[in-house]
Amino acid sequence: MKYLGLVYPPESTALHLAPPLVAVALIAARDLNQAVQRALALLRLKNNIAVLRRIVPTAGQGFAGNTINEEIAMKYLCLVYSEEDKLHSMPDSPEDPECQAYAESVAASGRMLAAEALKPVSSATTVRMRGGVVSITDGPFAETKEQLAGFYLLDAQNLDEALEIAAGIPAARVGSVEVRPVRQLEV
Repeated sequence: MKYLGLVYPPESTALHLAPPLVAVALIAARDLNQAVQRALALLRLKNNIAVLRRIVPTAGQGFAGNTINEEIAMKYLCLVYSEEDKLHSMPDSPEDPECQAYAESVAASGRMLAAEALKPVSSATTVRMRGGVVSITDGPFAETKEQLAGFYLLDAQNLDEALEIAAGIPAARVGSVEVRPVRQLEV
């Protein structure tokens, strides 16, 4: 991702229509956290005020074409849980075409980074490391009433937007959707 870093003097306030710029930088980073770290290193902010904006290519243009600014979004993981043996037998159970259509609509909105349905819980394998010894067990990590059935990885402006998308996931009618912010790892 590319970010535009705009640095203003410390006395800048919202009342200024056009405060003077102290510095400008184009920052390439994989996420906002890395962009902030690079901005701190590159711009030597001291007491200045910095604004970071993600640069988003307009449709079909790529970064060589025109770009627009977009508020910086955050990643959210929507974990879809349901009772596997009842998922397709309840009156409100979604059919696959409805689930596919919803996933396509979220993808078309530009908010979906990834989404997948999972194979039955019986196909799971659990790995544990205890005292330097690896233990591999067939089956899920824990016996629960509801099992993880799939996920959506979203790029949303805030939690409210992620919750709105999660509420529309068809399987939420017969199960639940856990929405969690993603913590970026520095790798």
